[in-house]
Amino acid sequence: MAPVAWYRDAAGAVWLDDAWHHDLLAHLDYIDDLTVLAPCAALPEPRPGNLRKVDDTPSLRFVDLPGGGSTAKALLRVPATLAAVWRAVRRADIVHSGAAGWPLPPGLFVNPVAVLLRKPLVIVIESAFWRLTGPGSHGALRRLRAGMTEALARWSIRRARLTVLTHEGYRDSLAGDAHGMVMVIPASWIDAETVVSEGAAQTLRDGPARLLLAARLTPEKGITSALEAVERAGPGLSLTVIGEGPLREQVAGAAERLGPDRLRLLDPVPYGPAFFSLIRDHDAVLVPTLSDEQPRILFDAYSQGRPALASDTAGNREAAQEGQTAWLFAPGDVDALTRLFDRAAAAPEALRAMSPAARALALQHTHQQMHYQRAEKLAELFGKG
Repeated sequence: MAPVAWYRDAAGAVWLDDAWHHDLLAHLDYIDDLTVLAPCAALPEPRPGNLRKVDDTPSLRFVDLPGGGSTAKALLRVPATLAAVWRAVRRADIVHSGAAGWPLPPGLFVNPVAVLLRKPLVIVIESAFWRLTGPGSHGALRRLRAGMTEALARWSIRRARLTVLTHEGYRDSLAGDAHGMVMVIPASWIDAETVVSEGAAQTLRDGPARLLLAARLTPEKGITSALEAVERAGPGLSLTVIGEGPLREQVAGAAERLGPDRLRLLDPVPYGPAFFSLIRDHDAVLVPTLSDEQPRILFDAYSQGRPALASDTAGNREAAQEGQTAWLFAPGDVDALTRLFDRAAAAPEALRAMSPAARALALQHTHQQMHYQRAEKLAELFGKG
């Protein structure tokens, strides 16, 4: 069982986002029978290039979890959701789940039912995005949701046979009293084929330093501090921003004010060759996130021989080696980030010198290796398949 967003068209065919399609099929290399239990969304007209049709196969089935939509609708559908979960979990040998989701976490239903039916539970936490980070006050409902999700995560991990986390910080904060196996595997979507050759990694551009910020444009991603820093920094540096989110208008306003030589805002680029080409057109990626997530963009950049300027958070630290693959700064510290911008502008060759180490680290953390480690542990705990 895996909580993956999926869609069904008018003809009944199943579609997945391209990246999820790639990830889900990788599971079938070591799982003989996989059921996806998640809310299904109608898809009248598939969008070419963004979605991929799932070929019919007896080893993969999709079951609708009737808990999508608004919170009110999800609450009304609780009996139907519980019934669907009970049927799916009862059929499963192993239950793969998480702790977060919108509007109600699927794990809120799946995990207790798995425990009740004595099914082995595998919990995967890639990002604790429910945690309250960033500036500003948070409403009572959001604080309640965050507290409940944190409690569900801890409760689930304590009862899981296997927990997979993306960095050691989650082991410390969530899995301190886990009874089962806990393993830390950084999250990566890159394939070995994505990693450029050694020669290509060292073929670097000339001219002023150029940075790329590819993220959802929200406060917890550190967008505001990045804008303040690029406005304060001296000459010789430019920042390209791609992404969508509530702060997009703020970024657009800053780009218009500062001009394209200092700040550009581009539309999102589909994950794939065009995205990696955009990374190679820059000297480094900027990852100013305020939360403790471990962004996959770090390994995306490394795969193209590009280092990072990253906030010194629990999630970033294990994937960003200071002075080797990244320059780190305190999260939200505009002064520190401004100094790094000026450092990059004064000596862009220092950024470019980290290219070989970045590429080498990417080769150690491919998507295939991530799945191989998980498959090896599943086989050890539960036997093949």
